[in-house]
Amino acid sequence: MRLTPENIEEIKVRFAKMETVEELAQLLSWVYALKFPKRSKKTTIIIEIKHLNYYAFKSANRYKQFTIKKKSGGERPISAPRYKLKTIQKCINEILNAVFTPHFTATGFVPRKSIVDNAKVHIGKQFVFNTDLKDFFPSTEFRRIKTVLGLAPFYLTDANEINSNTEKKKTSEQKGKGYLGYLIANLCCDNGCLPQGAPTSPTLTNLVCQRLDKKLYKFAKSINATYSRYADDITFSSNKPVFNESFKKKIIDIIEVQEKFKINFEKERLQEGSERQSVTGIIVNRKSNVDRKYLKDVRFWLMCWKKFGTDATQQKFLTQFPEKKGFLRYGGVTPQFYNYLYGKILFLGMVRGAKDEIFLKQKMSFDELYSAVNSPKNHSNHISTPSNSALSLLELLQTWEKKGIETAIKQYGI
Repeated sequence: MRLTPENIEEIKVRFAKMETVEELAQLLSWVYALKFPKRSKKTTIIIEIKHLNYYAFKSANRYKQFTIKKKSGGERPISAPRYKLKTIQKCINEILNAVFTPHFTATGFVPRKSIVDNAKVHIGKQFVFNTDLKDFFPSTEFRRIKTVLGLAPFYLTDANEINSNTEKKKTSEQKGKGYLGYLIANLCCDNGCLPQGAPTSPTLTNLVCQRLDKKLYKFAKSINATYSRYADDITFSSNKPVFNESFKKKIIDIIEVQEKFKINFEKERLQEGSERQSVTGIIVNRKSNVDRKYLKDVRFWLMCWKKFGTDATQQKFLTQFPEKKGFLRYGGVTPQFYNYLYGKILFLGMVRGAKDEIFLKQKMSFDELYSAVNSPKNHSNHISTPSNSALSLLELLQTWEKKGIETAIKQYGI
């Protein structure tokens, strides 16, 4: 459940007054009740001091380790927090977002901002330069998290800090604000850095990158360029040919020398207006748009649904969805293909606009098919299909993979 503006203001007030671990636990429990009202009815206080200390300092079995395939090839290691820790982190994340506002050039994992917002500022530029921060989460270390939590607007620090022997001997209830920053950093880090898979990691990187964003924005302004960052994706654009060796030396100095991040030079690219320009997957040449492959994918599954029916389409979707980026978002469970498809169509509308003809056409096709599935006359809850529909769909998909979608569409008459 999304918090109201009144909830957010209350979090700010309570956080500013917070002095002890007990008060932190109370604030987290209050946020939990707001964010998960159905769950919170079962337990009056879900987050206690013992829970915070346990998940902050228990070294084993806090995270589930696995890998997902990268779009560019290879595998990405994921550290997904266990259920209880993930719940605590989600509540911490709500507090962080209530208290902290990222630099306006940061668009990744910022409330009410998206990759579309990140891309729109670069529309219609003659030159678009993209680069990437290497090992973004693993390179964001515990000490950096602890340090920034001690600064504005959090101020989780005190004169003694956790390093003094006197402070270490105190119980968690007796320790001051410095310990709260230390505790939160431990709750959000794994093996001394931010884990890829924790709900708090993106927000904390925005916190750590405040100074980086300010420096890169100031530099971009000095050369008549536009700057934005979506998580580890960094983009500059300009109507002037400013992306020369001097430019590259300057961003290396800011990113690597001054701010201690690493640039992934393999993902560096300069796109001119005469070619297709994309920013975080959004085409930005004349207006924000999806690429052709995205739109073909939407059309393909709509046509398969219409020709082969719900059951056969879902069967094939079960085999293909684990290869898609969205698989992790669903917790390793494959959703109904039409729910996933509807999300893609809504994203198409967000990128191209709610009145766009292509979006409206795909949505109308979806609505017609979905209405047929849920029609009271259709007691089996699926569109009736030929008995060999699953086999026909498999053959169609094999043709698509080998010869392309246009050939598949012509061959199977869809």
